[in-house]
Amino acid sequence: MVEFTAGSAQVVVCAYCQTVVARKGLDFESHGKIGGIVPTDSPLQLRAEGRYQKVAYTIVGHLQKDHGAGPWDEWYVEFADGRTGWLSESEGVFHLMFDMGVEEGVALEDLHPGERLHLRERAWIIEERGHGRVVAAEGQLPSDVDPTQDAWYVDATGPKGAFLTLDFGTRGHSPEAFIGEALKLEQLGIPAGQLRPRVRKVALQQARCTQCNGNLELRAPDKSLRVACPYCGALLSVEKGGLSFLRLLEKPERPPTIPLGTKGKLDGAEWICIGYLERSCTVYGVRYPWEEYLLYNASRGFTWLMDSNGHWVFLKPVPAGEVSVAPGVAAFHEHRRYKCYQQVTAVTEKVLGEFYWKVHAGEWAHATEYVAPPYSVNVDATDDEVSYTLGEYLEPDVVKEAFGLKEPLPPREGIAPSQPNPNKAGLRSAFIWTGIWVLALFVLAGVLSATARNQVVLEQPVVVPPGTAPGTPAAMHFSEPFELPERGNMKVEVQAALDNDWLGIQGDLVNQDTSDVVSFYEELSYFRGRDIDGDWSEGSTSGSAYLSPLPAGRYVLRTTAAFDVKPNRKMPMTYNVKLTHDAPDSGWFCFALVLLALGPVVAMYRSHSFETRRWADSNVGE
Repeated sequence: MVEFTAGSAQVVVCAYCQTVVARKGLDFESHGKIGGIVPTDSPLQLRAEGRYQKVAYTIVGHLQKDHGAGPWDEWYVEFADGRTGWLSESEGVFHLMFDMGVEEGVALEDLHPGERLHLRERAWIIEERGHGRVVAAEGQLPSDVDPTQDAWYVDATGPKGAFLTLDFGTRGHSPEAFIGEALKLEQLGIPAGQLRPRVRKVALQQARCTQCNGNLELRAPDKSLRVACPYCGALLSVEKGGLSFLRLLEKPERPPTIPLGTKGKLDGAEWICIGYLERSCTVYGVRYPWEEYLLYNASRGFTWLMDSNGHWVFLKPVPAGEVSVAPGVAAFHEHRRYKCYQQVTAVTEKVLGEFYWKVHAGEWAHATEYVAPPYSVNVDATDDEVSYTLGEYLEPDVVKEAFGLKEPLPPREGIAPSQPNPNKAGLRSAFIWTGIWVLALFVLAGVLSATARNQVVLEQPVVVPPGTAPGTPAAMHFSEPFELPERGNMKVEVQAALDNDWLGIQGDLVNQDTSDVVSFYEELSYFRGRDIDGDWSEGSTSGSAYLSPLPAGRYVLRTTAAFDVKPNRKMPMTYNVKLTHDAPDSGWFCFALVLLALGPVVAMYRSHSFETRRWADSNVGE
């Protein structure tokens, strides 16, 4: 007996014989049989009740679809307010979607993975284009189910977990749009008592390699579609509870750094290493290889750990709609800008362990890497699918400790695209400390300036009569004695009335108590004229100098003038000398500023040198 309990249901699948029964008004008709549900590790089950946005719902139907790379589950839900929707489940991710009706004017052939799509006043990024068919069903469903017909679909994601599926049915039809969002299991509002316990499938019928009879320990049998034997390199298909040989692969030359089956804790979760790939790209005839480790956690699904020349990057899947990309230029994710580093064709060469897709040696993808060290956004695109991962650079010691590795990891070679610049912290520290010292320097200069005596002890004009020979006693002048009450420096200022002439002043400060002499020389020159470019002038009619601190005592200033002898000189040479005792000297301040600037300059040079070496290996813009 079949029973319709869901008001929106038009089809029910008999729980005993798998017959699809549709109702037509008051009548019922059989539409043949459909396959039984294959057990998976899904926590959902029929008749489970949950709440979404404070509205109760019940799971009333269940479909399993397959696109050739393994089945996925879709659950038909009926809300208490009359709405219906679908819960799509794949690789531990749940999407609750609602039917938005037929989308006119959208053609399947115009939609390609990685492209931007504007629909329903939103921007979407297409992640996948493919086709699948219903292979099994149970419970109550909204419409007839045709298990023989392929359905073409396009999946796209938007910001903040938004999700879009366009169901084209057979190729060429206007698609039916389903829009919803990605949810975690706890956001489904289903009590723990109504969730199905996670039980692994029964053991495989064959737990040994079909080629070499080697013992195979499958660590994710519910998820794996391909297994590569670590003993002989055979690639095996996991289907219908058994293993079947596909082809013989070339084995890696050395064992993986992280052995298959090793458990490690990263990003707050415990992962088990279940797969190993060797991939490479070729740029200008040079092959660049790297290794990728597939990690699995029952709650969080799959993620990757990549090793390239001793540099490790932890890669987490991220919805394409969460990333904004200017192809070949930059990517933007969570307010961070990532600069395009490289674009290559990545080829899978060697395979070991288990994989959730039908991996094979020789498969390729267009790989683009955008970096904002220590993070990166990585885009792998094929003709039918694009995947985005968010990478975080890990120090080798972090990987070694996380997985409890005993052997030392291979040394790092060169600079990785997302490797943090070790000099940036020093650069930041250099600027911070320089700022602190510059502030202290200004405070010190202010204190010294405020406490300086700044006393003018001598200011007098000196006249050199016409006809006086330079350097002779007639060109010499002695000041009146003056007193220096305490030790302090001396500022000397000289000013002369010059016009196309020069004047040199030799000064000697004579301590009358000790006969010690402190000398200085100041030369002034000022010339001007006119040429085809206009008026010009050079030099100055004034100058100054600072003398080292002088002891207290009684002093006399002796000055001797030097100048050109001009027979037609009619006017006397005049100059003025001013002595200021204990005057603030800015020379030491400028010198200290220059010394302080050396730290940031050196730090900037080291940081820039590291970035130059990093980007020397980039192939963007070539």
